[in-house]
Amino acid sequence: MGVKICCIGAGYVGGPTMAMIALKCPDIEVNVVDISKPRIAAWNSDELPIYEPGLDEVVKACRGKNLFFSTEVERLVAEADIVFVSVNTPTKTSGLGAGKAADLTYWESAARMIADVSKSDKIVVEKSTVPVKTAEAIEKILTHNNKGINFQILSNPEFLAEGTAIEDLQKPDRVLIGGRETPEGQKAVAALKGRVRALVPEETS
Repeated sequence: MGVKICCIGAGYVGGPTMAMIALKCPDIEVNVVDISKPRIAAWNSDELPIYEPGLDEVVKACRGKNLFFSTEVERLVAEADIVFVSVNTPTKTSGLGAGKAADLTYWESAARMIADVSKSDKIVVEKSTVPVKTAEAIEKILTHNNKGINFQILSNPEFLAEGTAIEDLQKPDRVLIGGRETPEGQKAVAALKGRVRALVPEETS
């Protein structure tokens, strides 16, 4: 297999999205990682941790072939060409912005881990619902302990509705992929669209 994808976060967005990419792109190895052992065990069982019409069939068609669920977060992130980050961004419960602003603690710790374990250039894609300036903050974390590694941060927000997630992923009415307005940023956008064809159906590209 050529391209390796790793998604941090096996929740409502990460699991179904990666399963659909694996189904549509059999030549891509897709790993979904999470620190929650019970959640990963559920994804590897006959009782998936979330119910969505059609999800069971998609997962079972790909699991063990080019779709894998694992708690080996650091190893699989290090091996990936493209890292999707789909972690929880709950509303802050205390401090500045409490009750309104997004708590980016999980996101920031994911970014630090990506920076720490990476040994090769990566495209990092934010799937979570995060504030507009998050990419800039994440970029600072990723490049802070730069070992000569090039990170391109892209945003590819998900528009999934409960009950129709698989349908929404199969036939999205819109797909947004955003990156820096630099040659490198636009090259990363083109690379993501080119490598992960499942993200961009022909009629919406």
